Formats: sequence, structure tokens, C-alpha cells
Amino acid sequence: MATFGERLRSLRQEKEYSIRKLAELLNFGKTTIANWEKDNRFPDRETILKLANFFNVTTDYLLGRTDDSNSKIFKSTIDGHKYEMEIDKSYPYDLDPNEVEDLLKNLESVGFDVNKLIEKIKKTGN
Repeated sequence: MATFGERLRSLRQEKEYSIRKLAELLNFGKTTIANWEKDNRFPDRETILKLANFFNVTTDYLLGRTDDSNSKIFKSTIDGHKYEMEIDKSYPYDLDPNEVEDLLKNLESVGFDVNKLIEKIKKTGN
């Protein structure tokens, strides 16, 4: 997956903004943005949120955790197994690990075989 700097550069170029223009719009220095794009520096949490909102992408996409700009990643560990769920950004809530665990358990309680699905994804990649 792409680095933060690669994502930022790509998003800026999609909008056809120069580094100077993006710096003006977001009230940052040109050097600051250039350093982020080169992965020489990394912004703080508030700045990452500001950039994600500006480009209308999730922070997970901006940070390179997912290749889908409309997805959020939620993680949980159940019975020693680590699970990651990718949910559309329009879902109005953030989920903590306990809520992810509850969701997976609820899916299993109605007959959904979560482990089978995960194994299928591991084998086929989708």
C-alpha cells in the first residue's frame, strides 16, 4: 500500500493543486507539505484529520491502511485471532474493539460463518 506522502501527493495532483496552492488553502508552509509528500516528516493527528476532511477521504486511506478512500478499518481480537473489518466511511459511528467483537458474534448468532468467510478471503483475496 502507498505511504502517507504518496497518498497526499496523489490527492493533491488529482485536484490539480500545486504544493504552493495546497499550502495556501490549508494554511501550511510549502516546505511542510513538500516534506510530508517526501515522507521526511509526518503531521500530527489534528492535521491528518484536517487533510482527510479536505480531500474527503478517510484517515485510514490517507495513512495507507486501505486502498479504498471510502473505507474505515476497525480492529479487534477474538479468542486470540486478530480481525480487521473494513466499513464504508458513511457508517456514522466509530467502533471500538468490543463493538467489532459484538458485531462478529451477532453475525455468527444468525448463522453467518465468520471464520469460513475469513478463510475464503485469505485464499482468494476477495
